Amino acid sequence: MLTLFLGGFFMGYQKISITVPEEIFKEAKEAAAQRRVKLSRFVSDALADKVRKSKEEAFIHRINEIFKDQDVSEEQRLMARDIADNTTVEELPW
Repeated sequence: MLTLFLGGFFMGYQKISITVPEEIFKEAKEAAAQRRVKLSRFVSDALADKVRKSKEEAFIHRINEIFKDQDVSEEQRLMARDIADNTTVEELPW
C-alpha cells in the first residue's frame, strides 16, 4: 500500500480488480488520456464522485422522510413565515 500526504491528512491507496464492459473501459481510457491523468486516477475520481453523490442522495432522502411528518412540516412552514415577516433582506446571513 502506498501512502500519500494530501491536504493535511494521509490518504492510503488500495489496489482493486474490477470487471467493466470493454466499451466503458475504452471510453474511460480515452477520457483519462484527454485529461492527461492516469486511468487509475480517473477511475478513482469517478468512484469518489459516485460515493459523494450517493451520500448526498441518502442525506436528502433522510431529510425528505423527516418532512413527511406533518407536525415537522408545519413547524418549519411557520418558522419560515415568522423569519420572512420579521427579517429584512439586509439581515439575512447570505
